[in-house]
Amino acid sequence: MRFGTVPHLDRPVSRVVMGTDFLTGQPRESSFAALDAYWEAGGNVFDTATAYEDNSRVFGEWLASRGLAGQVIHLDKGCHPTDRRRVTRADAREDLAKNHEQIGVAVTDFFVLHRDDPDMAVGEVVTWLNELVSEGLIRAFGGSNWHHARIQAANEYAEANGLQGFSLSNPNLSLAIPNEPMWAGCISVDEDGRRWHERTGFPLFSWSSMARGFFGAAEDEDTRRVYFSEVNLARKARAEDAARRHGLTPPQIALAWVLGQPLQIFALGGLRTVDQVQQALEASEVILAPDEVHWLEHGE
Repeated sequence: MRFGTVPHLDRPVSRVVMGTDFLTGQPRESSFAALDAYWEAGGNVFDTATAYEDNSRVFGEWLASRGLAGQVIHLDKGCHPTDRRRVTRADAREDLAKNHEQIGVAVTDFFVLHRDDPDMAVGEVVTWLNELVSEGLIRAFGGSNWHHARIQAANEYAEANGLQGFSLSNPNLSLAIPNEPMWAGCISVDEDGRRWHERTGFPLFSWSSMARGFFGAAEDEDTRRVYFSEVNLARKARAEDAARRHGLTPPQIALAWVLGQPLQIFALGGLRTVDQVQQALEASEVILAPDEVHWLEHGE
């Protein structure tokens, strides 16, 4: 397992993050076996969200059964929109309390705002996030689907006012380019954003790093809508070619491509089974040459 560091958390952070969004709909023992395999291999970061209710409960049951509360690194997303934007002090507190109860913990290592509200002043958001830190409810915070310019503005405000700033960004980044957002309000990091992350070294936690199964055999409606294009099919063909040469699978190459970016990068994956965990961890150890990373994306 490879590790990185994230500001405001004095612990190594595994480069592969285990998502819990897809734990329901299968036997408990299968989910527990996948969680066990990830933890036993050295993985230590688990992605939950108030919006993932049933999945968070499964994770909480596993955590309690293994006595691991306080040992894992818990990334919890909150403030997901409903019929309105919910990036407010009250909504953050409500979501934290709900997910702490669902999971059975008292503190969240990384509290990540599930969406942004561009009409909300970043200074106000930073202020109430610091209140949560001061009260011991969270240790650090970040933004999922926040544009890098908003995070930069938030951190400039924090520095100017002696406050803790954002520790991570959590947009989509994959070898496959979305034709359109998977869900409303989702952000895929663009070239400008990638350059910003490379220049600043600011941690990027990529969600859907393997493009929701596009590089495997997934053929669901959402995958076709978001990822099927001439450009992406060419990238998939190159991933298949690279997989044959490396003795891997195309999804493993797609994950290795994400982790091969010249960034402080971490990859979230919806790992449902022991086999998926093992394949992701194997791919995380593959270090692609920079020219192959470039070729997979650009074909030259």
